[in-house]
Amino acid sequence: MRRLQKYLPLFVLFLAGCTGFTGFVVISNGHLLVSLTINPTVANAGQFPGGQVQFIATGNFNTNPTPVNPMSNIVWTVDQSPFVTMPVPVNATISPSGVAQCTPGFIGTVQVFATAPANPNIALSASNQVVGTAVLHCP
Repeated sequence: MRRLQKYLPLFVLFLAGCTGFTGFVVISNGHLLVSLTINPTVANAGQFPGGQVQFIATGNFNTNPTPVNPMSNIVWTVDQSPFVTMPVPVNATISPSGVAQCTPGFIGTVQVFATAPANPNIALSASNQVVGTAVLHCP
């Protein structure tokens, strides 16, 4: 049994989806992304130069190195994760490097999403993703 675990680790991950829980199986070398955290977790754009907020994602893996800061393969979005197809108002923008800025005239709050593949050896997809979130307050 130990030999099998060493050479063929099989991980079943469950993701919460909009319509309930979706399960999928990932076969990997054992190095899987478990969670993402974003720093800052809450930011007020009015307190940053030019209203531009640099968000940084840290990946937490199940094996060494467990924390990876900053993560390099992040897809950044605002107000929805990258696999949601419903249109949303453009209340803020975010660059591929995680710099967010509120749309001129918008007052309110937007959610910032950092999305990365759970298995770094497989392309990002709706079934191979881990998402971290933060909040951006627009003056």
